[in-house]
Amino acid sequence: MIVLAAVAGAVCWWFVGHGDRGTQAPPVLPGSVATMPPIPADAFEMTVESVHDGDTLRAHVAAPNAIVGDLESTRVRLLGIDTPEISPQLECWGEEATAKLTSLVPPGSTIRVAADVEVHDRYGRTLLYVWTPDGRFVNGELVAEGDARVEVYSPNRSQEALLRSLEVAAADADAGQWGACG
Repeated sequence: MIVLAAVAGAVCWWFVGHGDRGTQAPPVLPGSVATMPPIPADAFEMTVESVHDGDTLRAHVAAPNAIVGDLESTRVRLLGIDTPEISPQLECWGEEATAKLTSLVPPGSTIRVAADVEVHDRYGRTLLYVWTPDGRFVNGELVAEGDARVEVYSPNRSQEALLRSLEVAAADADAGQWGACG
């Protein structure tokens, strides 16, 4: 519990002081081996077409691969997180979460993505972790800033420990939805 508190405090400190990370290296959380993960070697590029809400977007690949086998528009669901809905009913912090994802990965931008174990959900969406070209882990930033909660579906658990530590820190700091939605 003490280590978790130290990790949570370190995450809060880091994001308060480094909200615009630019090309800086991902943070190392003191007292832990947890870091924001770098872009994996097997990640591939996609171009963002639109942002649907805080955890779903549409994008396409320039060349088919083992994960996305065609050039068509692909519905991408960010792995390990859940954000408040904007439809059919607007939930508290839904607009803010959508705006945050749009600011991180605006239409026309290039993103790097990687799958975990299970590639599609029951709705046919492609399940991916997302990074900006400068190495920012989008799924983690959304959780750390209180725009998303952790929602993990087995077997996709590779980033669970990090995301849960970021969620604890965001909740403790009343960041985003944690301070705005009761």
